[in-house]
Amino acid sequence: MLICLFLLNNLTIYAQEPLSAIDSLYLKSIDHFYNNAENIKNRVWTNMKMAPVCLFRVNGPAILFNHPNPPAAFKRITDKLHIGPQKNLELFGATQKEINGTLTAIADYGLTHYSDKDELYAELFHELHHVYQRNFVKQIGFDNPAVLLTYPENDTNDAIKLFEQKALYKMCYEKNVHEFRKLLNQFYSCRLKREQTIGNYTAYEKAVESMEGPAFYCEYKFYNYVASSTRVLKDQYNQNHFLAFLTIPYYGRNNLRNRHLAAGMAMCLILDKYCKDWQTEYYSKNLSLYDFFISKFSPQKEALEIDSMYYGLSKFHTRQEILEHQVSFARFNAQTGIKVTLNFKQKPQFRGFDPMHAESINDTSILHKTMLRLAGGENNSLYIENKNAVTIIDGQIWVVKKVIFFAPEVNVLIKDKTITIDVEGEKILWTGNLAIKTEKEVIFDCQ
Repeated sequence: MLICLFLLNNLTIYAQEPLSAIDSLYLKSIDHFYNNAENIKNRVWTNMKMAPVCLFRVNGPAILFNHPNPPAAFKRITDKLHIGPQKNLELFGATQKEINGTLTAIADYGLTHYSDKDELYAELFHELHHVYQRNFVKQIGFDNPAVLLTYPENDTNDAIKLFEQKALYKMCYEKNVHEFRKLLNQFYSCRLKREQTIGNYTAYEKAVESMEGPAFYCEYKFYNYVASSTRVLKDQYNQNHFLAFLTIPYYGRNNLRNRHLAAGMAMCLILDKYCKDWQTEYYSKNLSLYDFFISKFSPQKEALEIDSMYYGLSKFHTRQEILEHQVSFARFNAQTGIKVTLNFKQKPQFRGFDPMHAESINDTSILHKTMLRLAGGENNSLYIENKNAVTIIDGQIWVVKKVIFFAPEVNVLIKDKTITIDVEGEKILWTGNLAIKTEKEVIFDCQ
């Protein structure tokens, strides 16, 4: 990697700021990560296939590795390593993205929650598994994020779910066969009871567990294979990052997706203990992970004995979650800057959002806290990143009637029947007609 070290001082044009020590860290280590991933992927998940990867830092570089066709703006460092501007690719979060026609695993190394590079690379391996799923395991699909925003905030469901999650957590560690069967029956009976309470919304839970559970499991296994931390620090990270979602009490929609991501991982860890070659069998069948899990252990339905404490806590805290939505909306409306409302006469194309950081204020209003992307026609576009925006929807999250956000007044330009905003975190260009403009508000009717 001598060429990499040499170029560190000569590639500042590929970022909005000079390359930093953190960029150097990942430039020098990404090939080692990829070699590790190649060597242990079959120990983590049998027959898993590799794919290109891309690490990036917002307003900094994007580091592309093992990509068959890097974008023209990217500079070759080695045969497999290229670097270019993150801004050009509009990368966001840890996910998968087509780059020049090839599905690529991506992750943002500029986030503050990674305490070392092993944590970041484990999450990148998580995304590599998603690329494998999308390319080779067609019968499993991602959950519909629109359902997450309408999932019932029901205190009875929340109380039973807390009991269910603790039973599943205990099953991961229980060695006594009799006690394991007891916990298994509790877990199964809780799920059946909650299905009676919230109906088909348990299908959303199964969808998260089926796709995200194996990927989170792969992240867990990769981290524990490669992390250089001591056993004590590994165990602490395992509890805090992977398993805490099953033991920390959450209510309503708070961390709902993460809870079932962890539940899916826990089922994978339990299957590891009792079922040989279960991974190949699971991916060969058209079953949810939950249904596959149940088929392997054949639990029995039993009467639930749940302490009234669970119901008392849930009744209070679920109500607090509902009230917090109104507090979030009040904070949104108290922002500085001019309030901009875009009215859409024609439904815009819904290009993307971050379901993990979107909050349903009510049945028609969604608060997007990290990312929202819309388009219309050939030139109209909206991209809001790491700033709050509210969409007013018509029945489904994809059907947007309005977008509301705040921007510095000096950056809101309206000319030739076009509204343009180009400031950090907000890129808007849309044709239409100005409806209202005051010192505090702009309302623009988009074509």
